[in-house]
Amino acid sequence: MKISVAMCTYNGEKYIKEQLESILKQTIAIDEIVICDDGSKDKTIEIITQIQLENPNKIIVYKNQINIGSTKNFEKAITICSGDYIFLSDQDDIWKTNKAEKVIQHFFKHPSTEAVFTNGDLINDKSENFTKNSLWDSTFFAEGQLSKPINLYDHILFKSNMVTGATLCIKKEIKDLILPIPNIKKFYHDEWIAILIAARGNLEYLTDRLIYYRIHNSQQSGINSNLSVGKSKKYQLKNNHILGHDTPKSFQEYNQLAKVYYRNYIKFQIASKEVIDGFPINFNEIAETYLDLFKKCNNSLKKVNPIFYFFRNLTDKIRGKRQLN
Repeated sequence: MKISVAMCTYNGEKYIKEQLESILKQTIAIDEIVICDDGSKDKTIEIITQIQLENPNKIIVYKNQINIGSTKNFEKAITICSGDYIFLSDQDDIWKTNKAEKVIQHFFKHPSTEAVFTNGDLINDKSENFTKNSLWDSTFFAEGQLSKPINLYDHILFKSNMVTGATLCIKKEIKDLILPIPNIKKFYHDEWIAILIAARGNLEYLTDRLIYYRIHNSQQSGINSNLSVGKSKKYQLKNNHILGHDTPKSFQEYNQLAKVYYRNYIKFQIASKEVIDGFPINFNEIAETYLDLFKKCNNSLKKVNPIFYFFRNLTDKIRGKRQLN
């Protein structure tokens, strides 16, 4: 058995040393850490090189000549990894020492599993816990309150993507299925992988908090460092509305939902054009579902406040936003 880590870096000098050290201190040995750097202009490569000298057979570094973005950079790192199990890793988190061991044990106990994700603790830029909330709380995955077994595929598609790439481990056998990863705005590598594997019924999770997920202002993607009450309400509103637990009560709430539905409609419509015939998931069908939700929400907007609805549509038309052909 060989274990790989696919890590992407970009201007990560502040946290990369702490993260690499946490990976190297795992209770089971990591065989290779494949690092694809996306054109760092700080001391990231210098720091990695120093650690590499102490671990010459474990750390492999590839420097991109041009910046290709996080999605394509993770695609590159995954492609290069040669391990039977491939852990995805951000540059700024910290792994708990038993992370790899816990995940690998789960794979051994459940041989049909193709990918595993976990929960995590939240830390700030000083590596301090600043909240009792978990990573899943921040992605609106109320695992403890949902009926079991959870339909992970449905949850990812129509509620929220709770599969954070920094906690994800995949088997090498699925590389041909998940690659290449389309480069679509707001459609990140972790969501892409999670949807494909969940559709096959082979995505599983551990409730253990196995990483310290860092929230800071300079991170490229992930949970917003200023996760506001407004944003929290917007996503919870979307979830509750789809689940039938609640109905929007104001024009503003309907408008928030309409924006989410339209954005997902466009995302999955683009995805449907990126994949080849015979692809296992009908992204066009998912896009049409979101389009239907958007239209219904629009009708509700008109009933709640016709005047606001008129000016909202006029503004959207002037700005070229949310226009249906």
